[in-house]
Amino acid sequence: MSFCQLLSFRQKLLNIDLDSHFNGENSQGIEILMLCNKEHLFIFNTLEILDLKKLLNNTFTALEINSMIAC
Repeated sequence: MSFCQLLSFRQKLLNIDLDSHFNGENSQGIEILMLCNKEHLFIFNTLEILDLKKLLNNTFTALEINSMIAC
């Protein structure tokens, strides 16, 4: 996955309304995401989305720390 794809994927995850998963609007708790090259399709449930958001947040935090150290 390229960095641009990672940024796009993060933005798609951030745009997911998790409130709809908990207030009954999205009772199935399923989200479908596609990478920008449209070669990969992902289907996630609510718990997986929460884990992915945490993982991507930690990933970008690590990238930011590495870029500060390199300077």
